[in-house]
Amino acid sequence: MSSVQSGDSDINCLEPNDRASNTTGLEVKVSPEPCEVFQQVFALSMASNALYTLKGDRDALLNCLQAKLPGIISAIGGQWKVVWGPVIWKARPDDANTGPDNTWFVAHSPSVTFDDGSTREAYVVAVAGTNANSIYGWYENLAVGRVVDFTAWVTGGITQLPVPVNRGSIVPTGTYVAYGTAAAAHTLLTEPSPPASASAGLKLHEYLTNILAPDSTRVVFTGHSLGGTLSPTLALALAGSGALKGEGLVYATGGSSPGNRSFANLFAQTFPASKSTCPDTGYAVWNKNIINSRDIIPQAWCTKRILSPAQNVNNIPSIYGVPTIRFIELVVFWFKANVNKSHIVYAPLPSHILLGVKPEEAPGNVAEFLSVALANHNTFYSDVFGVQLPDIECEELTKKTEEEILLEYPVIGDIEWGKEHPGEVEAAVAALQASGVLDDNEE
Repeated sequence: MSSVQSGDSDINCLEPNDRASNTTGLEVKVSPEPCEVFQQVFALSMASNALYTLKGDRDALLNCLQAKLPGIISAIGGQWKVVWGPVIWKARPDDANTGPDNTWFVAHSPSVTFDDGSTREAYVVAVAGTNANSIYGWYENLAVGRVVDFTAWVTGGITQLPVPVNRGSIVPTGTYVAYGTAAAAHTLLTEPSPPASASAGLKLHEYLTNILAPDSTRVVFTGHSLGGTLSPTLALALAGSGALKGEGLVYATGGSSPGNRSFANLFAQTFPASKSTCPDTGYAVWNKNIINSRDIIPQAWCTKRILSPAQNVNNIPSIYGVPTIRFIELVVFWFKANVNKSHIVYAPLPSHILLGVKPEEAPGNVAEFLSVALANHNTFYSDVFGVQLPDIECEELTKKTEEEILLEYPVIGDIEWGKEHPGEVEAAVAALQASGVLDDNEE
């Protein structure tokens, strides 16, 4: 039995027993049908992150993924085939010193055995993203300081660019999502599949709207990290617009909070949680954000401990034990000040919490803190699922440094940027503290 336990008392997590590996570095745990569907979907999520250690301009990155993705997908089993994409989007497409901002594709299988014992046609929309803002500097808005009226955006047409709400127009009963999340979801919906990719020329919205799918077909949206924030938002936008065919499911891991409580409630109503009867797993749950209790990324962006005791940014400094590190406390202060500019309170989506293990000793410095954080955000989930991130190489691409990899994660990347620019952090936080920017009841 693993030391990892589920937040739901009736589910435990066993160590992987039997694994099949291949030359891509992707490992898929072999488990009895029908529970293998969760591992297959997570493996497709990991496939969207295949370029996570590589950098190059957009065309070079795309060429590499187009060449490697079929082999990665075939190793997963289950008759999966890429039917749309892959697509890579970069804010600066000619920049060869960064990786993709977003990577996404659609995989299809004509026959998938699900955890309820049914065999159905299935599509999986797999999404990966990086914390691109962190490489631009400490003063860049985290894109959670401005919000979009989600209902107005969906009603007005999700292919239209979302517009931030005037902060003075925000009302307590509104349904709001972070502007950065909505803008990224719009990109996912409207960027066409490029030449040499499947369904070239079609936008994701067009492809999903026009698939010939009976009601029994399941369309699963999945992603890890930023992808775990974007995939639920994308699914909810499509469902609200009436464009989602078949039965929609969401399988997100390690994502942060996209919007406020009203947004989280709308997601729960649209995609009711469904716990499987699959034995010996801690991850057999649809329509919840599956998270590690020691992962700092799902702690963002709720600032009110009373609203969400298990997931809020105030937990970050002591999440790996005490004494806490003063610099991490400063960064969290800056997080809260930035988030509070939104004039909403972020709330986590419904979560399924797997209990991670606190280190025997608390990290003694920021570098140690980040090392523990990265392991809890990546290795933890890979070990639980028995599915490793693909490890690929392409001649036209170069490897990122460890620092560059850290920079591209939400939360983790912003702490890493701050570590590299401590003077700017101290000055920014001092100015915020002097201005009294935080509410007295922030806890």
